[in-house]
Amino acid sequence: MSLTVLIIGCFLQLMFAGFQFMFVVSSASGATITHQIKGFKLALLNAFVFILPLSSLTVIILLIFFYSNNSSYLTNWWHAIPVILSFVYLAYVTVLTKGKPKDFTRT
Repeated sequence: MSLTVLIIGCFLQLMFAGFQFMFVVSSASGATITHQIKGFKLALLNAFVFILPLSSLTVIILLIFFYSNNSSYLTNWWHAIPVILSFVYLAYVTVLTKGKPKDFTRT
């Protein structure tokens, strides 16, 4: 991997971390407003706010470390980890909100 590819990949990964944060905040708030989510499911949903952006930042740090040490583990496939985690989160929120939404009518 050349230095140019590393810099472009790390920049795009940093932009993706910002997207992941906004994506999790908006989808998690929508899920908790429209559905009754409690306990561990809510804690996991809240943890994804930090897990997804930190996965992108971890990949950036790993790639820079591997590049500086001329490691054989330096590859562009590292960029797939945060994307896969984003799809896992999307599947989790989809399954979590599959049920009946909260009743917003007054009794």
